[in-house]
Amino acid sequence: MRAYVDTRAGMAEDGWSAAWTFDLAHWGTCGQGPDDAAALADLADRCGLGADGSGADSIDVVERVVRAESGDETVFERDLAPASDTERGATLAILARTRARTLDLVRAAPPGVLGYRDPGRRLPAYASWHTVEQLAFHIADTESRYYLPLLGLPARERAGDVVTELEESGAHVRRVVSTMAPDLSRVWPEHGSWTSVKVLRRLAWHERGELDVLAGLVDQAVENPG
Repeated sequence: MRAYVDTRAGMAEDGWSAAWTFDLAHWGTCGQGPDDAAALADLADRCGLGADGSGADSIDVVERVVRAESGDETVFERDLAPASDTERGATLAILARTRARTLDLVRAAPPGVLGYRDPGRRLPAYASWHTVEQLAFHIADTESRYYLPLLGLPARERAGDVVTELEESGAHVRRVVSTMAPDLSRVWPEHGSWTSVKVLRRLAWHERGELDVLAGLVDQAVENPG
């Protein structure tokens, strides 16, 4: 499997590395860890190539970028290619499938669960989505008011309640992705470089990762009521 390493990506933790694959079978999959080797091992595990990092031997690193500062957004050369119809289609399928699971969790959660916060959970310094409800809003905030506008695509106003927001944001993003140009590219002084391919892979990745955290928080809240 071909991999692309983003050193000092600073996504899950400040200064951490991220390892991506653009292989369609694993579209939107990202491994993360405190260094490049750990990120590649995590990617291998997520792609079913072997536990405990053993699958990393079957990964071919074809591109590596090193950020000047942790969290300073950049792109791979691979991101500069026009997005293919299959990449767009894979993204749309992942978005629809994942949003359905997120909505199932949030719709079933009573107020006490929505307001639950795990006191032992560590977040990067910039993150403020601590409770179940805040994390669900964060998923929509990221797709509708961060990723899309970075390509000059239309954002949308946030709905007042979290279920409506997830429903409307999901529909909005899928509609925009269905018709967006395959070769968009923008560079922002404060947000770095973004392209159509980069936004597609980030959209395909983001909610899936957050959904695992969301489900864990819901389970903890049910086990620790009040």
